[in-house]
Amino acid sequence: MSSLGAYLKSCREEKGISLQKIQEDTKIRLKYLEAIEADRLEILPGEVYIRGFLKTYASSVGLSEGEVMGRYEKMLRSHSIIEADSTDGDAHANEPAIITTTKIPDLSTQKSLFRTKTRFYVYGLGVMIVLALIFVPLFLAMRDDALIGAVDAVVDTLGEGDPGEENAVVLNNDGGEAVWPDRRADMKTIALSVHAECWVDVRIDGVNTEQRTLQPGERPQWSGRNIRMVLGNAGGVTLFEDGVSKGVPGRDSQRLELEFTVHDE
Repeated sequence: MSSLGAYLKSCREEKGISLQKIQEDTKIRLKYLEAIEADRLEILPGEVYIRGFLKTYASSVGLSEGEVMGRYEKMLRSHSIIEADSTDGDAHANEPAIITTTKIPDLSTQKSLFRTKTRFYVYGLGVMIVLALIFVPLFLAMRDDALIGAVDAVVDTLGEGDPGEENAVVLNNDGGEAVWPDRRADMKTIALSVHAECWVDVRIDGVNTEQRTLQPGERPQWSGRNIRMVLGNAGGVTLFEDGVSKGVPGRDSQRLELEFTVHDE
């Protein structure tokens, strides 16, 4: 049976579809498409993206997602068996030709060592608990003071600025982001709170603005009259439109295209 990449390439060429066409339709970079057909999946961003890209590729050339993912799972199992056989062979090769005897330590010595180690772990755990009781409340108090200071600074800045300027971003009480109430009515502001790796492609007012892999903890945002966005892992982010949470827009590994437009009254 041919490899997964060779199978996909053969099906694509049989239907006369170019990689450039698949790139335009799916927004997957050409280098990732070439890596899939060359069975070089290790250069893709991660397991979530490998599965998502394979499903999207299959759909774009009219193949069954189930069949493609079945071939991928079979390939993973075959690699696991090969690696296991290789490990067993190395283990037997390193076995000593002469069996030597080892002196068994005295049982009383083992008990003494066990008691010593136990006391060490108990003392260490006690020290950690005491340090936590001292420093955790101090850290929380410092964090609250810093949060209040940051909000006050943003409020002061907004009070001194031009009322026609674009919105500033301030912090909610829970540490999340929100758009200042006096936002511009002629602009859309889209923000993401990232909790799992997610590839994103953003076009603002017809201009390619950003294309990269977002990491957990990031909170990017974009503003414009027309925002088009492609998410490679729709279940890995929470979406905010003009400061209002829209929740998680899709499922894990799902590729999702979104568009936000300001409608003139």
